[in-house]
This record gives sequence, structure tokens and C-alpha cells, in this order.
Amino acid sequence: MSLTIFTVAMLFILGAAVGSFTSVVIYRLHTKESGILRGRSKCPHCQTKLKPLDLIPIASYLMLRGRCRKCSGEISYMYPLLEFVTGSLFALMFFKFPFINDALQFSMDNLGMYLLFAFYIFVLVFTFFYDFHYMQVSDEILLPAILIALVATLAAPMAPSLKEALFGAAMALVFFGFQILVSKGRWLGAGDLRIGAFMGIILGWKFFLVSLFISYLFGSVVAIAIGLKKKKFENVKIPFAPILVTGTFITIFFGDAILKWYLTGILGF
Repeated sequence: MSLTIFTVAMLFILGAAVGSFTSVVIYRLHTKESGILRGRSKCPHCQTKLKPLDLIPIASYLMLRGRCRKCSGEISYMYPLLEFVTGSLFALMFFKFPFINDALQFSMDNLGMYLLFAFYIFVLVFTFFYDFHYMQVSDEILLPAILIALVATLAAPMAPSLKEALFGAAMALVFFGFQILVSKGRWLGAGDLRIGAFMGIILGWKFFLVSLFISYLFGSVVAIAIGLKKKKFENVKIPFAPILVTGTFITIFFGDAILKWYLTGILGF
């Protein structure tokens, strides 16, 4: 087995574990339950505290066939899905920032960027599933993340510059703020404004525009699909944070290619 394959496999396992932790954070922040770091996980049906064998990311769900070991209560498929998504993103991010190769060449710059974007993955995945479940955005995670992302623009070698990050955040505040004011909060909420600011900081203004285009295109498709299913298009409401997060991830991985295609293929630059 090559070192690259081994590293990617280990990062997937690490990401799945982070995903499992993320599900705990989502539940306990929403319910205001204490003990995020030290509290024991328990079955939501019978309140039985889970054993280590019940907490193996993805594998435990498959072994238990989606049921509690004691009461046979159904376990939501969202738990293994969150773990799989986070693990996959951790693995894929290695190909964007490969910090070691089969020749044992090591890059500290890429490692630093990988760790930074691993943190961004946690924030974005948390935001996606929190809003998907509760139609809310949690400031307990997002506001500290915005501050950390701003500091990263000063320290991380391949992050957007502070000027690009601030310009991206300003664009988000103006763009989303205008929609909130015009619609009086019917189209977007204040939480979407803060997500937009985070997107602008971590992507910089150029790629923030790319992510906006992707997000609104994807959001339109989702809204049309829901409207067709419900056979009505008035007052169709969808959690918008997952749409923005999806656009952000697509931009992180494919933004360079999309921007190049647009500038050369469409505009002819």
C-alpha cells in the first residue's frame, strides 16, 4: 500500500470521528445540554448511556442495523451520513493540500493549510446539518470561526489576504443584507448573513462570487424540485445554509477550474 493511499484512509477515519463529534455538538448546543467534551452519549429513546462499541463511526450504525442495542429504537441515518460526509471531505482535502507523498517529502505549508481547512470543514458541516435539522444557525460555532478565519489570513501562507477576505466579507454583508432589508427577513435570515461573511473571509472576494453563483443555481434547482413535488411554488421554504455550504465546498475544490472556464470560455479573457 502506498503512503498516499494509507494517509487518505487514515484521514477518512479521522474525519468520520470528527463527524461523530460534530453530531454530538449539534445536539447538545441545540438542547443546551452541558458536557459537550466530557458528557457521555446516550440513546435518545431510552436514555441508556452508549458503550464504546456503539460509538464507532459508521461501523456501529451498520453493525446495529440502525437500532439501539438495548431498546431497539431507531437511530437516525443522519448520524452515519454526517460521519461519512466529514470523512470524505477530510480525505478529499488531502488532494488539495498534499502534505506528504510516497517519496516521504513533507510540506509544512500544506500541512498548515490542511489543518486550517479541516477546521473549516467542521464549521461548514456543522452549519449544514444544524440548519437542515433546526432551520437555525448557531453563533456559538460560527462567530468564533469568523474570528479564527480572519486571523488565518494573516498567518496562513496560501489563505486569501486580509484585504481580499475583508472585501469578500463586505460583499457578503451588502449582498445578503440588502435582501434581508428588502424582504423584511422573508427571503433570508441574519444567520445567512453571518454564513456569507464566513464564506467571504475563507474564500476571498473572487471565489466568494463563484460560490454565490453556484449556491443560487443549486438553490434554484432545489426550490423547483420541492415546488414540483408539492405542486405549488408559493411560500416554498428551504434551509438556505446547506445551499451556501454546498456552494462553498464546490468552490473550495473546483473554484479555480470554474473561474478559469468562466473567464476564458465565456468572457474570452
